Amino acid sequence: MKNISPMNIICCTILLSSCAHKNDVVLVDNISLSTSFIKQGNSNLDTRWWYSFNDPMLVKLITEGLDKNLTLKARALRLKSSAIDTQISAADYYPNLNLTANASSDLDDYTDVNSASLGINSSWELDIWGRISANKNKSYWVNKGQQALYRAQANLVAGTIATAWLGLVSEQEKKLALTAQYQRTQDALTVISRRFAMGKNSVTDIWQQQRLLKSIEVQQSTNLTTIYLYKQTLALWLGIPASKLTYNNDSNLLKLPELPYIGIPAQVLKYRPDIEFAFAKIKSANENLSIAIAAQYPRITLQANYSTSKDTLADLFDDWSGNLIASLALPLLDSGTNKQIVKQRKLELKALILDYQQVWREAMASVNKVLINEDQLLKVSKNLTLQLDLAERTEKLTTIKYLNGKTNYLNLLRAQESILSLERQLIDANRRLVTNRVLLYRELSHGDFSSVKAFNHQHNKGKES
Repeated sequence: MKNISPMNIICCTILLSSCAHKNDVVLVDNISLSTSFIKQGNSNLDTRWWYSFNDPMLVKLITEGLDKNLTLKARALRLKSSAIDTQISAADYYPNLNLTANASSDLDDYTDVNSASLGINSSWELDIWGRISANKNKSYWVNKGQQALYRAQANLVAGTIATAWLGLVSEQEKKLALTAQYQRTQDALTVISRRFAMGKNSVTDIWQQQRLLKSIEVQQSTNLTTIYLYKQTLALWLGIPASKLTYNNDSNLLKLPELPYIGIPAQVLKYRPDIEFAFAKIKSANENLSIAIAAQYPRITLQANYSTSKDTLADLFDDWSGNLIASLALPLLDSGTNKQIVKQRKLELKALILDYQQVWREAMASVNKVLINEDQLLKVSKNLTLQLDLAERTEKLTTIKYLNGKTNYLNLLRAQESILSLERQLIDANRRLVTNRVLLYRELSHGDFSSVKAFNHQHNKGKES
């Protein structure tokens, strides 16, 4: 019987196992979505959505936050680290090269070398089953996932700063309103006290008016506390001490921008960081499955060695010898572990696909929910505006009647309290309305604020469709 070389055995093994090898990678099907959102506007949506409010102070704060926020900086470093992982995994495509050298001598005489060797060796794994490429692709998709997380954090920073700024501006507006309310109530108390001195009303009218003043003082105290908390939030997300926070005190509550054209869900939502992160996890799981499948088949490695060894340094470079070795590692008995790992990763992949579909549906529902809330908040704001107008008319007429002795003080007090309450409610309603628009922008944003034209192009493309 003729001798069979190791290389022939390796080739036969490859041939036989390749018949059974199957890269069982599951593809992601398209997600069935509604053809449109429940509401559309006409204006263009800038990638840097905060410019839509036309508030230079808001632009300044968010720009600083994106530059200085500590959590965002940490996320950027993790992103760079994952990019290096991709480069490291790609190195397995190429053979490595190592230099080895050693020498020995007696302890009594370090200069007398008994033996010495010098060599160069290299090894290279053949990527027959795509294990190396799958590992590289896995690192690539892990990096894409980190990019999505970075953009999600950037969007969170911008959204939180915008919400805190809107809250701060709203509370400052409420502070002015409370000051005006206190002054009006104080003036009314002066009139009531004068009428009491003239014997035209009861002392209880004075007490009721004083109680009303005290209730405004409580509101002012709460207002100052809320302003302080909003300042702390801004400083935290800007990555600066609260003492160094500077802003324009004269800012008014921002007007609600025109509703933007949102586009088609299938085109717009796929750029959301949470959806891209879920997709990257699927692609990474695909590659992880390929790695598990490849582990069931032989790993073939080529090794080369070129070295010299002599008893003296003088003769070290006289003779060199080299060899080339092809090695094969084939799992023969593993108690079914490799098959179970493949089965496990298939299940993980299926679960991630379901998670991906759920993320799509949640994204669609979130956008529609914000749009519904905007309609409701608009109605509330308009209703409160109308109520306030009616309350002011009622209060003026009631005041005239009270001064002429044609109505009692309780009617005047109710009219005053109604105005005070409605003024505060209207400020809060307008803040919730504008804050809801910030939430809409966050729901639609992909968080890549380095490119302004890209997002508009995507929306315009959807609009043309």
